[in-house]
Amino acid sequence: MNTTHHCLPDTRAYPTDHVKNELLLHAASLVTPTSKAQTTLARESLQAEITRMLAQNNYTNLSVALAMAANSDIYNILWNTMETVLQAHNQTEVQWLALPVIVVGGAKENIRLPETIPAAAIAETFKNQPWAEAWNNIHWADYLINDTTLTHIKASQWFAAKQNPQVAANFLGQLPHLPLLVESGQSVQVFYALGFAGTDIQPTLNCNLANSALPLMQVWQTHLATAGATLFINPLSPQSPLNALRSGNAMRLRMACDVFTTNAIRAIRLQSPRVGVVIAAQEGGKILFGFTATDSAFELQPHIFHWPLTQADNIDSIVQNFIDLLAECQVENIRLLHEPISTQAQLPSYAQSINMIGHNPLFPRSH
Repeated sequence: MNTTHHCLPDTRAYPTDHVKNELLLHAASLVTPTSKAQTTLARESLQAEITRMLAQNNYTNLSVALAMAANSDIYNILWNTMETVLQAHNQTEVQWLALPVIVVGGAKENIRLPETIPAAAIAETFKNQPWAEAWNNIHWADYLINDTTLTHIKASQWFAAKQNPQVAANFLGQLPHLPLLVESGQSVQVFYALGFAGTDIQPTLNCNLANSALPLMQVWQTHLATAGATLFINPLSPQSPLNALRSGNAMRLRMACDVFTTNAIRAIRLQSPRVGVVIAAQEGGKILFGFTATDSAFELQPHIFHWPLTQADNIDSIVQNFIDLLAECQVENIRLLHEPISTQAQLPSYAQSINMIGHNPLFPRSH
């Protein structure tokens, strides 16, 4: 993927207050290491401190550190260390995993989907993988979990739930069971197949699905097929639960943006020969993608997609994926604004944006 820097300002609110927090000090020293020994010490100290906090069910300092990270580098170091701590580290502990399933649905009324996990069919798609045997030993939840349920599980709860299989099974059994609905109209949602196994499952986490991708998609497509709903299913690689939540939500947002984009382009082309697109950062940590006719003579209602940024998001990747989609849709009139717009301001139309500081990212910048 092209990783060009697109000059879109980062409007995420990073704290400027200096907070006395050991975790932040360790993480900051890992961003700008001074020596190999100091890096090793900081990494080990950070891991030991987070382990101690989670073991004591004292999540506050970690929450504060994540909330007060001064930039995304520090935030990601804290996150990745927490992830490391939550892995299974011996044969007694269990390794949790979650498989995100993004569902793009269309329906004329609310439709309830099957909520079970097709465990045997999933295992069958992985039978030629080197880790196929480990996949047969996963203890799955009885039902798919929605993103709200998964989001509300704290790191300290994951830490407690990995201590042994009995504790893990009890934890799994207590998770709320909510119906999976495709709402009327178009929707993009993400559900999770959640389970646990021994340490032998770890090589499968974040694996490249490769030849298993299409069969896995077909398994879910068949399993979730429901009368009255048109579904497109996109399952992602199995990952640890927190990483699955992160990548699942990112892909859900990306696919929602794709659906919105194609619908907006189609709607505008019905009334105007040329589509104009404006890309802008908005104060408060958002990217706006606006669609109008290129010619202001066409009084068309703008279509605007709001992308709320998380601390982990790579802005250039998001923008590049969007530009690639516009190129596929043969949209060439694009304006990327170099200055953020306020939360009160309206996103300018394409015709208005031409007079603002920016450029067309499809061409070398000359203005």
